[in-house]
Amino acid sequence: MLINDFNAIRQVTVSLRLGDLELLGKLINSTPIDLTRLFKARKRDNTYIIPLLREPWILTIDLNDQYSLESTNGRLGVEGVDIRVNNRQARVVAGFLASNGYVYGSYIGGGGAFKCMRININIPTGLVVPLNNVVFESTQAYVSRYEGRVVVPRCTLSNSAGLTTSKLIFAALNVQAMGNVTVEISTLKVLYL
Repeated sequence: MLINDFNAIRQVTVSLRLGDLELLGKLINSTPIDLTRLFKARKRDNTYIIPLLREPWILTIDLNDQYSLESTNGRLGVEGVDIRVNNRQARVVAGFLASNGYVYGSYIGGGGAFKCMRININIPTGLVVPLNNVVFESTQAYVSRYEGRVVVPRCTLSNSAGLTTSKLIFAALNVQAMGNVTVEISTLKVLYL
């Protein structure tokens, strides 16, 4: 699901569920025309490639501007985002989709302390999509533990200097996150921490 009106969500509280199960059903029952029109799939030989931002387990908010991931004022973050998890097994990445195609942000779910981790974002673990001629774009995320804010992590695994973003994304990492994670946005504020 792609939310295009950042200015509108600055004004009101919006509650969004991660994992669009209706869209997933449309994907599973799609024709080649549906794949190209609804999911903006690119055809290569006999295969359709679904872009990351069109996948049913990805929620995207367009920030309507380009922001540097790092500045002299600190690392990019957002306030006004409340992530509620209704299943203790759910695993989610919330972060900024950077100009290099990677995500920088926070990891929600699971126990244990860590400062930085690299995670692959692809089809959620445990989810079976019975389509033989469809490939889903994937990427990597560099994340730190979620502590109430989505923030670009200080990460020894990667360097986010010089990178920009215009999108905030939430990705379900496992099937337990599909439909069990709610993202509430009120007075969304982009800032440097």
